[in-house]
Amino acid sequence: MPRIVNKSQKCIDCQAPVHRMRLLCPDCLLARQRRPKSEETRRRMSEYQKGRKHHWRPASTRPEVAEKIRQAWTPEMREDARLRGLRLAADSDWRLRCGSPGQKNPNWQDGRAQLPYSPGWARKVKELAWERAENHCELCGLAGYDTHHIDFEKDNHELDNLQVLCRKCHKQLHADHLRKQKCRQG
Repeated sequence: MPRIVNKSQKCIDCQAPVHRMRLLCPDCLLARQRRPKSEETRRRMSEYQKGRKHHWRPASTRPEVAEKIRQAWTPEMREDARLRGLRLAADSDWRLRCGSPGQKNPNWQDGRAQLPYSPGWARKVKELAWERAENHCELCGLAGYDTHHIDFEKDNHELDNLQVLCRKCHKQLHADHLRKQKCRQG
């Protein structure tokens, strides 16, 4: 089917006739897309897109693309990536450049972002809690992914103090706990 071209509508760059809903002819549109953008334009475009949801699926969610990605990762590449991760995790400078270091971290508490587990945290206790909950969140019933200390103390590993939660419920519990702590302090 031929494109409807209005003879009175002209391309704003080359004055060639264009469709009534267009400002540019296909050649000028392609030329503009290839033109490099200034840093100021890139910054404004980035600022405009922040927080906006996009409606396209990533290519890796398509089965044929996911299969190509799986085939591309050789065991050697996986091992290199694992070793690189271990090496970088031990590098404090690299860790400061990633994520939200310091007081910007939402888990920041009294000069630390995370409390380490005390000795005695055993996989067996965790497995018993998961077995008791039948691998479901003990609050909402969805699939559980996290093991939570009910009293928020990481050194109390009693089975009665452990609770299996989904990520959403776990995050909500900790957010509420932090909010209550901040209200008490200030």
